[in-house]
Amino acid sequence: MANNDAILPEEATIYITSTSVAPGDLATSDAVQAEVTNFSESGGEEDIESKQVFGGGNIDLSKPRTQIEVSFDVIMRYKTEDADQLKWDEYKWGAIASSTVSSAGNPSAKRIYIQFTDGTLYYTRAYDNAKGVTFEPESSADDLLKGTMTFKLSPTDADGNANFKAGSIAATSLTW
Repeated sequence: MANNDAILPEEATIYITSTSVAPGDLATSDAVQAEVTNFSESGGEEDIESKQVFGGGNIDLSKPRTQIEVSFDVIMRYKTEDADQLKWDEYKWGAIASSTVSSAGNPSAKRIYIQFTDGTLYYTRAYDNAKGVTFEPESSADDLLKGTMTFKLSPTDADGNANFKAGSIAATSLTW
C-alpha cells in the first residue's frame, strides 16, 4: 500500500479488552478474529442552541455531547474456549461461570480499539469505558447465526478525561 490509498477492512485489527489492559499491553489474543462483518459508530454530537436576548444579539448555549454507540455485526463461530465462544454474550450480560452466561450478570466496561494499518501507516479509533448494552443474535434457516453487538460510552468520564480517541498511530501507542 502507498500514501493516499484507501483504508481497507482487511487491514483492520479489532481489540476488545478489559479497561485495566493498557494499550501498550495489547496482545494478539485480545484481537477479535474473523468474526466481524461490519462496524459502525454514531453519537458524540454536540448541540448548540442560540437564544435571542433583549437588546439584540444571541447567547449560544452548548449542550453536553450525546453518548457514543459502537456496533459490530458478527458471525458466530464454534470455539473450544468459553471466553471465545461466549464473548459476545459476556459483553452484554456479564461474566462467564461454569461455561454459561446469565441475565443475572453485570457486564464490565471494555476498551475497544479498531486499528487499520498497511504495515507503515496507521489509523486507529479507540473507545474507553464502553459498556455492552445490546447483543441481538439472529438466524434464518438458510443463513448463518449472526448478531449485532452494541456498546455505549460517554464522550468523557466523570473526571472529564476522554473516552474516545482517533489517531494516526498504532493502538499500542495510545495513552489513556
